[in-house]
Amino acid sequence: MLQILLPALLSAGLIFTTALNHPLLTLGLVAVSVAMFWAALWSATVLLGHRSARVLAVLALGLGWFAEQMGSSRGWFFGRYTYTDVLGPRLGDVPLAIPLMWLALCLVGYVLASLMLWRTPVHAAPTPKSGALTAWLAAMIVTTFDLGADPYFVYVLKAWIMEKPDGGWFGETLQGFAGWMLVSFVIVAVFQALAAPRRVPAIGRQTRLAAWVPIGLYASGLVFQVLFGHPIEIRAIAFFAMGMPTLIAWVAWRHWTPARAEVPQAQPVHSVPLAPMGLQADPLADQTVAALIGPWSGADGATGPATDRLAAATRLMAGWTSNGALADWGQDDAAAAAADPAVVAALRAYVNEGRALPTWADAAKVERAEAIFMEQGPLSCTLLFCSSLPECYVLPNLAEVLHIAGQLEQHTEHRIRQTAAMVFPVMMKGGLMDASGAGVAQVLKVRLIHATIRHLILRGEPQTVRGQVAPRLQAGAPTGMHAALMSHGWDVDRQGLPCNQIELAYTLLTFSYSFLKGMRTLGLGLPRADEEAYLHAWNVMGHVLGVRRELMANTMEEAAALFERIQAQARGQTVDPDARPALGRALMHTMERTIRLPVVRGIPVPLARWLIGPDTAHEIGVDERVSWPTRLVFLAGRLLVRLIDTVVRLFSPGFSLSRMFTRIVGYHLLTRFLLDQTRPLNLPDQLLNPLTDTVAAWSDDPGAPGWLNRLEDRWTTTGHWLPAHGVGTTKRPVPDAKAVAS
Repeated sequence: MLQILLPALLSAGLIFTTALNHPLLTLGLVAVSVAMFWAALWSATVLLGHRSARVLAVLALGLGWFAEQMGSSRGWFFGRYTYTDVLGPRLGDVPLAIPLMWLALCLVGYVLASLMLWRTPVHAAPTPKSGALTAWLAAMIVTTFDLGADPYFVYVLKAWIMEKPDGGWFGETLQGFAGWMLVSFVIVAVFQALAAPRRVPAIGRQTRLAAWVPIGLYASGLVFQVLFGHPIEIRAIAFFAMGMPTLIAWVAWRHWTPARAEVPQAQPVHSVPLAPMGLQADPLADQTVAALIGPWSGADGATGPATDRLAAATRLMAGWTSNGALADWGQDDAAAAAADPAVVAALRAYVNEGRALPTWADAAKVERAEAIFMEQGPLSCTLLFCSSLPECYVLPNLAEVLHIAGQLEQHTEHRIRQTAAMVFPVMMKGGLMDASGAGVAQVLKVRLIHATIRHLILRGEPQTVRGQVAPRLQAGAPTGMHAALMSHGWDVDRQGLPCNQIELAYTLLTFSYSFLKGMRTLGLGLPRADEEAYLHAWNVMGHVLGVRRELMANTMEEAAALFERIQAQARGQTVDPDARPALGRALMHTMERTIRLPVVRGIPVPLARWLIGPDTAHEIGVDERVSWPTRLVFLAGRLLVRLIDTVVRLFSPGFSLSRMFTRIVGYHLLTRFLLDQTRPLNLPDQLLNPLTDTVAAWSDDPGAPGWLNRLEDRWTTTGHWLPAHGVGTTKRPVPDAKAVAS
């Protein structure tokens, strides 16, 4: 209400002051500018969302006023001119009506350019190139309006007086049009760099009307100039110059119809009802755990022998060191020969069925996805820690399971390292498709852990347990994960099964879709074919994890739709107590401790907020206030980095300050969580050593010039990225003490 009330009061005050002190003509002009402002603000709010609309309004009002003030007082941008009293009350030398018009025109330019270029009124998640193209066309559309408007304001209204009307355009100068191009380009470009929407709004009556408003504003200007333009030549010029973008945008708006939006519904991921999936888990893994635990009986459930069999199974899974080792596991294995035959038989049946890859797996796409992950290197880690993991906490029931399964807020580093121990084997070269890889082996372990958690929480087989599962009362606090899970309690009818199909599919999206969405947010979006290859690789992993095929997305549009459906369903749930804020804050605090510089120590909070969005950040507790120097550094850095990257990439496509800074953050997270020799990842040596060598090779960004890599070294370390004393049997040289200190 305050965000609406304050502008409303200021608008009313402007009109009232104008009515008291100026003639009717001025009152009419001010009223029109106020009406345009409110129409544009409403349209922007519906199309862009409240936050993005506020950013656009602040930029247009602030930069528009600044440019006009500098122009009227110093001759910058537009040439030297002086405003008269025709446009009413002023702020400095500039009538207040002028910045209001800047907002309306910039929104008009942005929406029309988006419709003309991308066939939607909003250009969601722009890349530097597509964002610059959108801003350039928007600036041309705004300046085209000025072709006819400026002569009318000068000749007829006499709203301002040009000091040197020698530009050959009815009293206007060429510098003036260059200034309009520059200022409107900067406003739209900066808006897209700071607050571009992540997605196109859903098509409905309100959004279609909101998309029509900018077209209507521009068309009304066209009609006015054709009928009343002065000199008369302006009427013909406006008909063609403004008529073409108006017509093209109107046709694109007509094509932006509900029928177009319904096309994806033919794809499985859009049509699968989510509610039944909450009561479906993973039959293969659940049957395996049921065979290990045995029958449940009594209030205490299966104890004693069942616990021993689970522990024996965990020890045996240590022999799953590679995908190839799964093929004949249990036949000539000494540990398996000495173990309980029933346990070995259950695990062998599980491995034989679970290790099979789907028939639709495309080796070329998986290989490309592996290359993408490794090419991005530490950037992949930054997105893993600041986007994928936080997004995992959005589902309340999933967060509750994470909480009770290991007190995540107390052992955050341990859980981060466990996640990395799964992600890296999957995405390393050959992780899923080669016998020498270990991705399938690691995922099968995780899959069995999920099933174990379900059995212990429900104290029974997930296929049969329904209703309320009462907590298992015992003296004192539960000790160990098994005791904590069995002592928690669960309401299957309200919460669904623990680690159900919805939660598994959502977790899969956090590692695939969230990564790609983060790349787009950073201005490093991948080609469509690469994005789909990345989604495909994780879908193959999802098959091994037990995710149903109809819950897998093949395109970014499908992934976004499914991701938002699952999050919307989660937001409709009421949870008390809510475990999510504690998990999110613990994750942020853990990452902050890895950064030594005081000013940038709080960067993980605004970085995560930016990547996952303010609503998600608030839900998971990533809403802590950070110091104003940190906020200033982050916001100024975002703006400067995006502008510099956009300009320099025109000449050097591989250049990216955004990638460099996220690599720096990734380096500190890597050295803290993954390359700490005192706490090596829980991976076999034949996988840990190649992982260490891979990370060591990330020390230079092959796409960056040499001087940028040297600058990165100042913030990370010189030489290969290795732990201080090496890991495993790697033979790479260790940097000297001075290099590490730098």
